[in-house]
Amino acid sequence: MKLNFNKIQVNIEGESHSKRIDVEIAGLPKGARFDREELQAFMDRRHGDGSYISELVGTGRHEPDIAEFDEIGTTIKAHIDNKDVRSQDYDKLRTVLRPGHADLGAYLKYGAEGLKPGGGEFSGRMTAAMCLAGGIAKQLLEQQGVEINSYILQMGGMTTAFLDEEDEAEFVQRIEEIASEGDSCGGIVGCVVKNYPRGIGGPGMDGLEGDLARAMLAIPSAKGVEFGSGFEGTYWRGSTNNDEYFLRDGEIVSRSNKQGGISGGISTGMNITLNVAFKPVPTIALEQKTVDIEKMEETVISAGGRHDVCIVPRVMPVVEAMAALVLYDRLIAE
Repeated sequence: MKLNFNKIQVNIEGESHSKRIDVEIAGLPKGARFDREELQAFMDRRHGDGSYISELVGTGRHEPDIAEFDEIGTTIKAHIDNKDVRSQDYDKLRTVLRPGHADLGAYLKYGAEGLKPGGGEFSGRMTAAMCLAGGIAKQLLEQQGVEINSYILQMGGMTTAFLDEEDEAEFVQRIEEIASEGDSCGGIVGCVVKNYPRGIGGPGMDGLEGDLARAMLAIPSAKGVEFGSGFEGTYWRGSTNNDEYFLRDGEIVSRSNKQGGISGGISTGMNITLNVAFKPVPTIALEQKTVDIEKMEETVISAGGRHDVCIVPRVMPVVEAMAALVLYDRLIAE
């Protein structure tokens, strides 16, 4: 898997059930420095925040995600060992397409060889490598005063940003019901970038929004991206959706931020705001209709193995990581 930006190139070798995942990062400025302990703490967030909700929706696969560095220089080389692999869980599914997964696309592109245990390079396991590379970029942005933070906007069909105690109890009950039924759910992760320099980006295919959207959709299970007022803004009039401008200390700023900190594909100095939609986890215990590609006949599937009920709590640092890679890359490329 390759994540190629303007200056930065991230090459990821390995798969969900391989011995390890190798990460090579090229294109960072000479002399760039990062803190390994801080990076490890960031990567640890991919397992959730330790809360009951994180444990409730999380997977049974427990990987330490320790970043081991083989080379730190002009090119950074590191690896993450896969220590909790159970490929036998997928023995009965080798020739059966799992609904909602990348299996059909992988089969159409690569044939039967594309159907690998755990989803191979299409697996959410690959986000550990994204966090390694993006965690470094995030630190380098922080050294320049840029902050990137994420939050859960919606999960399981319930808005979570402003839950009171009564709402939270209802929310927990809903997730427990989904889990007990052997089903799954999706949600939306919000991301806010503060203090990003203005004037970065360009029109058309050179736009900052396009780069960010492409990076977000590279995250497994991401199905939609919106900036600023996004889809909600389509219901408003221009008089509501427009950001009016005024002067503050000799600089042009806006009274609102419906454009999400990007105008004409170029950063404005306002907070960059985006939301990323993630589909329900496709691996569920309920029976689903599918096709056995070896026998070329219809069949049913009921997935076993270990899987999340919802990936939203664990994917927040991945959204931050991919945003950091794009924004740091554009900063050093300008």
